[in-house]
Amino acid sequence: MLLWAHGLEGKPHGHKVASLWGAGLIVLAPDFQELALAQRVELLTRVTGDLVRKCEQRLVLAGSSYGGLAAALLAAQHPERLKGLLLLAPALGFDESPNDDPQALIAPPEVPTIIIHGTDDVVVPLADSRDYAARSGDHVELREVDDDHMLHNSIPAIVAAARELGA
Repeated sequence: MLLWAHGLEGKPHGHKVASLWGAGLIVLAPDFQELALAQRVELLTRVTGDLVRKCEQRLVLAGSSYGGLAAALLAAQHPERLKGLLLLAPALGFDESPNDDPQALIAPPEVPTIIIHGTDDVVVPLADSRDYAARSGDHVELREVDDDHMLHNSIPAIVAAARELGA
């Protein structure tokens, strides 16, 4: 199962989620519209806790842009709930509570992490993903793709990464 955290202007059943469903993946996509970062992390905390208890297995968590930041924060707080983390053009450098020190945020070593970030992204700096990957360690793989922030041309790479992580 893949738990999806959409971006700031995204929707729970947007293009990426529809593409993951179309590829045969089971995706749960809560609605984060109009929620601040702390509220998103709180919702992810509740949902992951409930799902892990009910399914008795760890999850793959995916997040896009602002949702990627929320996913990274949840992973840092509750790595035991995750078997993989997929971050898509994540807004890791965004300074908003609870991400008060963006340079301190790292991916937990026990959670395999794949980041997909477009080289033509003008919304979220690619450098933020590079820095996060570098300070987190070898369990984080940054995949730079020839795409923009929306990553619409990278859907096959997103589906492949979700499958690699066990979704």
